Amino acid sequence: MDYEKESRMFNQMADYYDTYRPSYPDDIIEAIIQKTKLSAGSKLLEIGSGSGKATEQFTGNGFEILCIEPGVDLVKKGIEKFKDKNIEFTVSRFEDFCAPSGYFDTIFSAQAFHWVPQPAGYEKCAQILKKDGFLALFWNIEISYDTDFDKKFMTILNKYCGFVSTMQEADYQKRPETIIAGIAGSDLFKEPEMIQSHWDKQYTADEYYGYLLTGNVFVQNPDEEKQACCEEIKQLASDYNGIFKRHYICELYLTQKK
Repeated sequence: MDYEKESRMFNQMADYYDTYRPSYPDDIIEAIIQKTKLSAGSKLLEIGSGSGKATEQFTGNGFEILCIEPGVDLVKKGIEKFKDKNIEFTVSRFEDFCAPSGYFDTIFSAQAFHWVPQPAGYEKCAQILKKDGFLALFWNIEISYDTDFDKKFMTILNKYCGFVSTMQEADYQKRPETIIAGIAGSDLFKEPEMIQSHWDKQYTADEYYGYLLTGNVFVQNPDEEKQACCEEIKQLASDYNGIFKRHYICELYLTQKK
């Protein structure tokens, strides 16, 4: 995978990312804070922060947060958003980032750790975490079910490669086992605890199209194809009163350094 290219694509979508990417369930963020025993002054590192969607949910607790993000435009948005907070941004890919060993209490990554090359990613996390420090990895996964709407919806997404984090229900069942095996297989972290939070989000056709424009594959389509996708989504939405609901599973994998 060309990680540098992927970083550039996300940076081009900075405005859409900040507007249309969803946040994360409060119970997931609270689980991280409580289970890792974070308190005022705790040192956190975020990998792939984007413009600060997840970052924002950790503010107000007195944490010191350092955000690593390779997209210059995304970082500019984050700096402006958190200019009065104890949050710093560094423009870098995580594998190129230099940090003192044993420095951070917790490292977290929302919707981004799959972009980190392995095994270097787990190795660096273990190196810069304090003894018994925690690694918290979490994702919002959009689940597609065996319904008439979802069948029509997935046909459109398949036609235009319009996926951000969408999975068929049957395929999703295999995902947690794979991620848990990857973490445990690094031999640097304990068997992770997995916590799930189910939640729904309502979209208009325009809102969902904006969300699609945060997908690194879809955004590379020719403009006419993207517009055709938008029109098909609008037509489908019009058959369902203009509003449609998408179901998400937010999955948290919480593990401790050995």
